[in-house]
Amino acid sequence: MTSRAILLGITADLAFAAGALLASIRAHDPGCDATAVILHDGLDPDQQEAFRRVWPGCRFRAFDAEAAVARLGAPSGLVSGFLQHYSALVLAKLDLPDLLEEYDKVLWLDADILVRGRLDRLWDFDCLAWRGLPDGAFKRRERALGVFAELTLAPDVPLLNGGVIGVSRRFLELGGSSALLHGFAGRLAAEAPGSQIDELPWYLAAASRGMPVTVLPMALNHPVGAKGADAAVVVHAIGAHKFWNCTPLLQLFPDWSRHQETWVAQGGRAYAGQVLLADVHPPEPHDVLRAAQARAQRLAVFKALRPVLPKGMVVDLQHDRKQLRIFLHGRAEAEHLRLHRHANETRIGLEAILPPELQARAVEAVCGGVKGARHEKGALMSVPLTQLGAALAAIDAVLVAPLSP
Repeated sequence: MTSRAILLGITADLAFAAGALLASIRAHDPGCDATAVILHDGLDPDQQEAFRRVWPGCRFRAFDAEAAVARLGAPSGLVSGFLQHYSALVLAKLDLPDLLEEYDKVLWLDADILVRGRLDRLWDFDCLAWRGLPDGAFKRRERALGVFAELTLAPDVPLLNGGVIGVSRRFLELGGSSALLHGFAGRLAAEAPGSQIDELPWYLAAASRGMPVTVLPMALNHPVGAKGADAAVVVHAIGAHKFWNCTPLLQLFPDWSRHQETWVAQGGRAYAGQVLLADVHPPEPHDVLRAAQARAQRLAVFKALRPVLPKGMVVDLQHDRKQLRIFLHGRAEAEHLRLHRHANETRIGLEAILPPELQARAVEAVCGGVKGARHEKGALMSVPLTQLGAALAAIDAVLVAPLSP
């Protein structure tokens, strides 16, 4: 058995994420000899076999959420606020030291991580390893840390992002244990509800016992939304948008999808949930270009339109569609105006989506009273860009005037 382990904690519905993560490590670090250990809340046997095919020798441990909460020693109601936002499996991070009975070093990886290089540097630590948070993080956690005012905390120990945590047997030699971590977590749950009971205990253990922490560079746990993520070795999709559930990340990190394909080829089930942000960032590359072109044109139009836009009109925020809608105060959404791109860049299409009589009056007011305006067909007109404000004002006058009996 190897002296190192990689620990993942997942609910059964995130097997695809863990499978893709392990496949990404295999692709970039095929010589990695760590044992993969997966804590889970009920993985089907066929999915366990898929993991073993992706990572031979993969081991599994059942995770009992109720037992994990009970181990904190705090009333479950005080823990529930935290667990409304996270799976109970995040508490598995507190069990890392238990694996040190079998392994010299253990590395925790969140399942929403993508590996794009060798992991050698992640194993280069003596006792503990994590990426530190900026100094301002202490200010934001004053209330939680105030619970432990009796402790003397080493000033050189940084707070952590818990997506990547390394721990060795040195942690045990210096007085660390799972019981110590759970004790800190229980106090946080009881006296500072809502605090990060899965991460702060690690900081408290290290800072209160003078444990050395190897501070990982950003490249070894890089937030996906921060500059430089595309060049990082370990990319972490912190937040609601993941590599599998939103169009921007699916396009920016296509290798995640390839690693999921490896997982599926070994019998794993693919992600089958909702894909977010497709309405603002189309999934197909050519549609992204078209949407960007439309957005640029709409923003240019709106910049010119803003000073002359009638007070009763509101421009739709979704400005990357084929048409830009203008909503009308006091009227249903179905009744609106539409701006269309025109083949002649000095002109713009204007369509009045209104009840028939109002529509006819709007077309007549624009085409009969605005210089250069033309009726194209139905409710569609074209007007010079320089006259768009006048055209909208003409329609606004029709809308506020009473209909003839």
